[in-house]
Amino acid sequence: LYLSKDLSAPELYGRDGSLVKLIANDSNYVNIATVDFEGEWIVPTKYVKPIHDTVIFKNTIFVDCTNQNITTLEKSDGKWLIRSMNPATTGLHKPPYAQETPLGTFVIQEKKQKMIFLVDGSVETGGFAPYASRFTNGGYIHGVPVNAPRTSLIEYSPSLGTTPRSHMCVRNATSHAKFIYEWAPIEETIVFVFD
Repeated sequence: LYLSKDLSAPELYGRDGSLVKLIANDSNYVNIATVDFEGEWIVPTKYVKPIHDTVIFKNTIFVDCTNQNITTLEKSDGKWLIRSMNPATTGLHKPPYAQETPLGTFVIQEKKQKMIFLVDGSVETGGFAPYASRFTNGGYIHGVPVNAPRTSLIEYSPSLGTTPRSHMCVRNATSHAKFIYEWAPIEETIVFVFD
């Protein structure tokens, strides 16, 4: 993030996928405002992906980091209906590789049937997380990780619903992650992560 008066060096790092309000733009830079930092900031245009301003969020995901659970709601006929409630495991603050799941309001922005992960501190493939739905700010909602060389899916882990253990993501039972993967449309599903 740059201050409007000085484009020679950035002042702050804006996290990947942070939700911002677009104020003005040209071909190279966008003026934004964010709930994370006061004032107006300038960001290179290549780092901003606009979401249409008429999106109506009908699918909502709530991640409760204190109680380690996840709930999905869907608006139907003017009423919010609970679609699922499940235990989850959120991110643990254990630098340099593991970090807590960020708190805030996010949007589902990408999906991967298998999200490949690396062994901490290396370039070696550690395995994959199935049915990964990436929300803005870098975390994924995914199923139980499958460590290499194993290739078959794992449905459940006894750590779900107990204590943070993830590297930033929100782990679920694999069948629940698949439900979210199929149910939550990209850029039309809002995610609330709270304590």
